[in-house]
Amino acid sequence: SADALGEAVQFMLPEMTVTMEWFEGEPIGVELPPTVELKVAETAPGIKDSTAQAQRKPATMENGLVVQVPSFIEEGELIRVSTIDGSYAERAK
Repeated sequence: SADALGEAVQFMLPEMTVTMEWFEGEPIGVELPPTVELKVAETAPGIKDSTAQAQRKPATMENGLVVQVPSFIEEGELIRVSTIDGSYAERAK
């Protein structure tokens, strides 16, 4: 359940494989990879000639998570998001 997964649920997608920690038959934690690849579902249009140091904008991922991304990121792109702090890491290749 979402309660058992805690904050990890915001980085998960259906059919994603994760490692669960169990104690006496009850889940007590989940181990996520350092980054996850998520598709940008909605964001403002990209700005031409923007760089990684440019201003950031909010982007809603396919699972509902909102991440601040560089202004050159556009809808439909696949990006890597840090599971440690929920920040944009890089474009996925």
